Amino acid sequence: MIEGPDRRVPRSVHALGYRDYRLYWTTSVVSNIGSMMYLAAIGWLVEDITDDPWKVTVAATAGLIPLLVMSPFGGSLADRYSRTRLFLATVVGQMVVAVALAWVVQIDAETFWVLVAFSIGGGATASVGAPVQQAIVVELVPSGVMRNAIFLNSTQWNISRAVGPMLGGWLIQFWGPAAAFWFNAASFTALVVGLSLLPPRPPPGASSSQGFVADFLSGFQYARGIEGIRVVMLASFMLAAAISPTQWLAPVIADDAFGVDAAGFGVLLGAFGVGSLVGAVLLLQFDRGTAYSRLVTIGFTTVALFTLVLAVVPTFALGVMAMGAVGLAFMVTMPTLTSALQSLCDDAYRGRVMSLWMMLFSLAAPASILVQGSIASAIGIRWVLAITAIMVAAYLASQLALGRFRHLDTAV
Repeated sequence: MIEGPDRRVPRSVHALGYRDYRLYWTTSVVSNIGSMMYLAAIGWLVEDITDDPWKVTVAATAGLIPLLVMSPFGGSLADRYSRTRLFLATVVGQMVVAVALAWVVQIDAETFWVLVAFSIGGGATASVGAPVQQAIVVELVPSGVMRNAIFLNSTQWNISRAVGPMLGGWLIQFWGPAAAFWFNAASFTALVVGLSLLPPRPPPGASSSQGFVADFLSGFQYARGIEGIRVVMLASFMLAAAISPTQWLAPVIADDAFGVDAAGFGVLLGAFGVGSLVGAVLLLQFDRGTAYSRLVTIGFTTVALFTLVLAVVPTFALGVMAMGAVGLAFMVTMPTLTSALQSLCDDAYRGRVMSLWMMLFSLAAPASILVQGSIASAIGIRWVLAITAIMVAAYLASQLALGRFRHLDTAV
């Protein structure tokens, strides 16, 4: 049962007028700031320990690989049981791993392979919760508010992207990496409290009782039968591959391309978040009436253009501006694809479809990161960015020529 909205909330953020969504949203901001600080800290720590772009990519990849194995279980569970309680359990698991990692760094026991192991452990718990979290958002608001809720959910992620890396960079610079890891561990407390205050909602009840494999296969067949969902899946795969070098290889960009320290690295990665936040504000103004296909076209065009700019600019200041523009483009594109996917999906299959979506990320991001990291080690990070930009432009041209983006504008 969703209680009535607070009418005083502005229309551009009207999903926040619903108490349960507001509680989830505000506590998620705190938790995700910690998560972004963790990503900045582990990337910088691996770069500092190894001075090897490929090993930075391995550490990043290790946390994403569990998505390929664990997210189908999370998707099936999300269509069987109370999603809020499932997500709470996974957040507690992530907090336990985060505390252990912070202690290891505090006592200077970290090595490259220890960090990889913790990345896998944290990724495993997060992987079960990822599709559950995506399915929760639409339960907290009425169907007519779904698009605004999804856009706002992406906004809170990008508030975190803007604040977390910069705070992480400053903490690393003045207090060392352990401080960033401790902040991340503590930040999970906010989300645990927020989820505990949400009333448990009944499960959709449509998932089969034949086991996880049967559930997964039925979700796969459902998703394969809808053209719009197939378009979203491919577009999300391409976007994840395109954004990987600017996110996971940001320590390499900061060090090799611009020669800046940890604080400068925090500013560079934070610029992506600031740009994303600006994109989020702009996107909320197009909450209704703007076709998904148009927003996705604009987003991919901008990603390709400014990834190329980032590849060639000679100064750190211009690099920061280009990184911000890539972040803005990402923010226009990813929540639009997510919203289109949610609108195309029946609630009975939502958890499983979202798990398929997460699996694509677990495939696209690690694969592209490993390839891009290897290329960066061989010929430099600037070439990686230039090649990525060209590939995104080629994908966009093919989709426009075939008219495939128009399938994003039909909803169930």
